[in-house]
Amino acid sequence: MSNSSLNDNAISRLASQSDAVGRLAQDSGGFAAVVAAFESKDANAFRWVLERLEMLPYCELICEWVRIKLCALRCAEICLPYRAQEEVPSLQKFANAVVKLASNEKLLRRVVDAVACGDADAYHAAIDELGLGEFCHLICYWVCSVGYQRVCEYVCRPQPIFLPDAASELRSAGEAMAKFLKNEKAFDAIGKAAVAFNCETLQTAVNKAGFQSGCEILCRFICTWRYVWVCRELCVIPPRILTGAHAIEEAQSFAQATRQLANQPRVLGDLVAAVQTRNAKAYREIVTRYGFGPYCWQLCAWIGSITCHEFCVCICPPQGLIPLFTSVGIYDYTTDINSAPGGDGLTIADSRAFFNTLRLNGVLAQTLGGQPMEYRFETIATDVNGTPLGGAIWTPVLQNQMAFTLIGIWEHFPPLAHKKYWVNGVQPGHDGAPAATDLIVTPDVNGWIQVPQGTDAFLPPGAFSENGNMLELISQSLATWTAADEAGVLAGKQAAHPLVPNLYFGIRMRVRQVGVPASEQDGGTCTHIAIDDTLYNNITLHPDWDGGLQAPGQLAVRMLDIAELIGQPCSDLADTLTVLFTAAHPDLDPNGLSISMTGPGGPYSFTLPAIPEIGDWYGTATPNFTLSDLSNCAYLITLQMGLLLTDGDDEPGPVYDQIAFCWTGAGSGS
Repeated sequence: MSNSSLNDNAISRLASQSDAVGRLAQDSGGFAAVVAAFESKDANAFRWVLERLEMLPYCELICEWVRIKLCALRCAEICLPYRAQEEVPSLQKFANAVVKLASNEKLLRRVVDAVACGDADAYHAAIDELGLGEFCHLICYWVCSVGYQRVCEYVCRPQPIFLPDAASELRSAGEAMAKFLKNEKAFDAIGKAAVAFNCETLQTAVNKAGFQSGCEILCRFICTWRYVWVCRELCVIPPRILTGAHAIEEAQSFAQATRQLANQPRVLGDLVAAVQTRNAKAYREIVTRYGFGPYCWQLCAWIGSITCHEFCVCICPPQGLIPLFTSVGIYDYTTDINSAPGGDGLTIADSRAFFNTLRLNGVLAQTLGGQPMEYRFETIATDVNGTPLGGAIWTPVLQNQMAFTLIGIWEHFPPLAHKKYWVNGVQPGHDGAPAATDLIVTPDVNGWIQVPQGTDAFLPPGAFSENGNMLELISQSLATWTAADEAGVLAGKQAAHPLVPNLYFGIRMRVRQVGVPASEQDGGTCTHIAIDDTLYNNITLHPDWDGGLQAPGQLAVRMLDIAELIGQPCSDLADTLTVLFTAAHPDLDPNGLSISMTGPGGPYSFTLPAIPEIGDWYGTATPNFTLSDLSNCAYLITLQMGLLLTDGDDEPGPVYDQIAFCWTGAGSGS
């Protein structure tokens, strides 16, 4: 993963988080209750408040923001004021300080308790006893970030899990740091790479030193050091020290202020770049422009923490097979779809848009980094060029947007037995629907789908074999597809305007170890895809002759009529034949529209006029034959219309309209 890719992921998460927390902050009581539930590690209260506000799907985004904000607030409360000109200790000195603290169990627990309670006196007494006063802010943020790291995993999972003791986790982290420090030369190289904040360079340094084991601990440590160092450079004025209700009010105001960034991906990108490159001028200009002055430190902590999460995914990639979303049906979105920004979102070979239920597939692994894996899909609305629409954020695909998806087979031997494994959905997918004896994986409320391990508690030991399918996405659920009303439209005239356009979306998969938000990473992103699920109502076919109003929900507008029969449908034709037609759809196949006639001496063809506008072809078809050569007999004219649509695996067949007439022309060829 390049710095560019991790920046894109960070910007997307920041936008989603600012919108979710900003909406939560509109309810003062709910916001305060969520913060209180987090501090008390009350999972039931945390989830209950979000569920009441219909925001439970955003639990992890909100919890992560609260964790970052509380750590910034708590350490400001404990360690300020400081002198702006103070130099932040080097990474190596900080590492030695952490090892010293972690090796003293009694003092470590005093520090953990003091940070949790915001007790500045108790905190300083403990670190001063070890001679670590100059590391006040660094140690506080390290203790807070490690101590709170698993709280979000605890409060956002519907199933109860064990919450590790914070002091024990910090002691283990300190022991890992002690091992790293033994290789002084390697640690020095890592420190220099950390200053540059280039994930590929730092990953190389970590691998060269043989520090892959414990890599996440090391990266989290680097993030803590950078946060204190960089934010002190970017924010000249220290954060305000607030306590109690005032602190909650300030946090709520900060959440409301940053919500304006949810639809400002370019501004978020500039903030991420400024924090990464320590560009104080650019950072302060944005802070001033958007009125973030009182929140300079909090903003820096938030931007830095989210960016560093993606940074650590790059530095410490999970070992083993990486699950990857690669295709929509049979179309690889990197090679078969114009999915890059600026593309049209259509298939490359035949310019098809997508519709109906889409089979999202690729490489589906059972584990991530050696641990059981879960995944979910997210979508975002984009414009015709693939740029996210203003205010649009990546939104999880939830169970009611999924069709039943066959993801693999469970097999047991002996005795030989097998069952199909499905992701639970609301309607059949491409492979039908489960049988009563099949096995079901039910997504959680946030859309996460746990990959079966083959040794689940309700089954005898066996093996799970995945087939690569991940999700049957009901594309109709991505937008409000209002049916086009064609009332009053007649053959030969244009369809109802404005014409219905395609809509555009990004689709991505996120993967992580089951219930571990810190392990979440990108599992493949289709940036841009064109989708059209619009249907058409009130289509009336040649009303004067065997047509009439069609059932609602037609796939396209297709109309055929004969001008000479309008108003006198039972008339025979003798001298003229005027064929009128209308064919409309944003993905009309210009090579798939034809009008032909069958009868004695046929088939006969017609020439169509030039198409008036893309997606709407109408007018009069000109016979490619001489009328006087027709026999006195019945003839049938057929309009055939092809559509450039696909669900990724199949295309809809042509749609038709037909009209018959009798020819009785004098001097005919009969």
